[in-house]
Amino acid sequence: MPKAARTPEEVEAAKQKILQKALDIITERGYEGLTMRRLGRRVGMTAATVYNYFRNKEEIYLHVLTRGFELLYEDLLRASNSTDDPFEKLKAVWQAFVRFGMEQSNYYDIMLTLYIPKYRDFAGGPLEPLARKELTTALKVADLITGVLVEIAEAYGDIRKEDARIYFMQLLTGMHGIISLYNNTILAYVHEHPEDILDSLVESHLSFFAPSQEPRAKKRKKRAG
Repeated sequence: MPKAARTPEEVEAAKQKILQKALDIITERGYEGLTMRRLGRRVGMTAATVYNYFRNKEEIYLHVLTRGFELLYEDLLRASNSTDDPFEKLKAVWQAFVRFGMEQSNYYDIMLTLYIPKYRDFAGGPLEPLARKELTTALKVADLITGVLVEIAEAYGDIRKEDARIYFMQLLTGMHGIISLYNNTILAYVHEHPEDILDSLVESHLSFFAPSQEPRAKKRKKRAG
């Protein structure tokens, strides 16, 4: 008697299991360590069976990467919607960003830390549409944060909204440093309880954007000093 076809729910559950195990392997062994044979063993399938769900490891990787940015975007959107005050919104968004980087470090590493394939590596090939979806999802994160900075510019007048993207990149490098140093335990060598100072570190990066009556040039000078 032929085996009954899997339901759509069963197929989706199998795909999600494959993607989670792929994330685990990349975390442990790097992108090059992800092979269909190794992945099949982790999932309890043959490599040939894994190919029934995904065409190759690159497709699996792009799905994992996209899911990471989807989860981050959901967290940031929820934080952004938690308040109407632009500066409080900025704090909530970046606190959520840092929390994601620490609690979802497996995703964070492949999204923003490890040197592994990105959109341009797939441009012109059969996986370009999937890679473009990943890039679009990642840029939604950047657009959300940049949008909050535009709100601050319009509400307070201390920064120019035309510079919002530059300020986003400036904050990203600082926040990424905090997350990376925490995740690789370096912060623990310079502070006994690094988790106790995370909020202060985040707020120090954001203080420049707090509402103020000082001219923008004066605030810049104070920050540089």
